[in-house]
Amino acid sequence: MTVFFDLDRTLMNFEIGEDLGIKTVFETYKNEIKMDYQEFRSTWKEVAQKIFDEYSAGLHTFDEQRRLRVKVIFELNGRLLTDAEIEERFHLYWSNYEKGVCLFPDALDLLEKLKENKIPIGLISNGDTSNQRWKLDKENLTQYFDPIIISGEVGVSKPELRIFEIALNKASAQKESSWYIGDSPVHDIEPALKLGLNVIYLNRKLEGGRIIRHQEKPAYFEVASLDLVWDCLKL
Repeated sequence: MTVFFDLDRTLMNFEIGEDLGIKTVFETYKNEIKMDYQEFRSTWKEVAQKIFDEYSAGLHTFDEQRRLRVKVIFELNGRLLTDAEIEERFHLYWSNYEKGVCLFPDALDLLEKLKENKIPIGLISNGDTSNQRWKLDKENLTQYFDPIIISGEVGVSKPELRIFEIALNKASAQKESSWYIGDSPVHDIEPALKLGLNVIYLNRKLEGGRIIRHQEKPAYFEVASLDLVWDCLKL
């Protein structure tokens, strides 16, 4: 058995940092912003996700997508920014984002349990190499994973099946006995299932600490927290 993980929104909670960064930008430049904070926050996240998906599809470089979100959000508020202004505002966002990024409370116990039981663990993550490895180093996570597959390093992104195949090959793992755990139905669960991996969909909005078994082969579970993953792996 080999267990592969997604990183963002599965193991790492970047949304605390994201919210801190957005709030700081809003408070600093609120005289230029037509939206109230809640609208600004939700619009920023929608824009950021859209542009990140475009980056994953090869339409932007990583640095371009970072700054493009700032450009677009202020354009939506009627403000055309110079390159210097975009850079300044992104730096303000990012310096606060970095303070808030952290490991989910339910992540470390699961990683330790897998390690103690000598179950190989891999990582498959979309994103830029330096950014994703910074997150791993921040929480001392690199020690748990072999292989670490990052889209910026291998040139292919989820939901393309090839990135999962690369991970399986690097781990010398068989898909029938491997598991993939992630939070995105589109980028994680659907392609992993299509390839034939067993999957655990982490849906933190699922109520009541539940485990839902959607199918048996390949196995497909839905859980409310990582605390429930070990029980799924034993079924």
